[in-house]
Amino acid sequence: MRVAVYGAGQAGGAVAGLLRARPGVTVEGPFGRAERAAALGGGADVVVIATTSFLAEIAADVRMAVEAGSNVLTSAEEAAYPWATDAACADELDALARARGVTILGAGLNPGFSFDALVLTLAGATTGLRALRVSRVVDLSGFGTAVLRRIGVGHAEAAFAAGVASGAITGHIGFPQSMHVVAGALGVRIERVERELAPLVRDGTTAGFVQRYVAVADGREWFDARFTGHVDPAGEGLVTSDAIRLDADPPLGLEIPGGIGAQAGSAAVLANSVRRVVDAAPGWLTVAELPPARPA
Repeated sequence: MRVAVYGAGQAGGAVAGLLRARPGVTVEGPFGRAERAAALGGGADVVVIATTSFLAEIAADVRMAVEAGSNVLTSAEEAAYPWATDAACADELDALARARGVTILGAGLNPGFSFDALVLTLAGATTGLRALRVSRVVDLSGFGTAVLRRIGVGHAEAAFAAGVASGAITGHIGFPQSMHVVAGALGVRIERVERELAPLVRDGTTAGFVQRYVAVADGREWFDARFTGHVDPAGEGLVTSDAIRLDADPPLGLEIPGGIGAQAGSAAVLANSVRRVVDAAPGWLTVAELPPARPA
């Protein structure tokens, strides 16, 4: 299998390293943006796009790779369920992938695993799921400065508020996408998604944030997603963890003490998704439509 990795940053480098250790996989890259044509147009079995979080910024890249006959796997959070961001773009690329006989998948740790695939797996042991809550407390110290500032770290408190209002500060991206993945698999119609984003300030500068998204269905809170990120969680008295709570029959809970490492976990899900993308039906799919990611 030939895999081209587009994105020479932390994520692309980690995925390329994991795949190079696997027999039968030839890795090209990771390619930087100046090598876009080689990365996307070479007709690799799979093109991994690990450049940005936003659908609008990867759409042309996805199109180029699909037109070259490649399956596409991307870490862009908005690609986990692109219809929540731009339905027309998602429909166009879905149709193109079907016509070319290839698959597009947005995946990673969050979204792609902890807030959707793992939730659906746990829900398989229940009936009558009425509501759910997923929460993560994450150590952000491994992210680079540019990412940290975009998600909300390293700002004066007033600048944080202004950045949230303008959209320049996003917090972690992907919660509506995970919610729609889970809702679609369970036959639930989401009416709206509400959002809160608050800073965690140390010495006058934001060192983290608390984020909450709530999906409302049938007039009530159905999916409560909470994310707390900090560059020094232990110093802030925070304990890193991942937890799922299902209000169902029977009620179920799952907790992962220490949590899943943000960078290592995301790279593993991507590397472990290459084979399932190659084996999948054509079109733009979600993790709910595929078997679980697993080491090759």
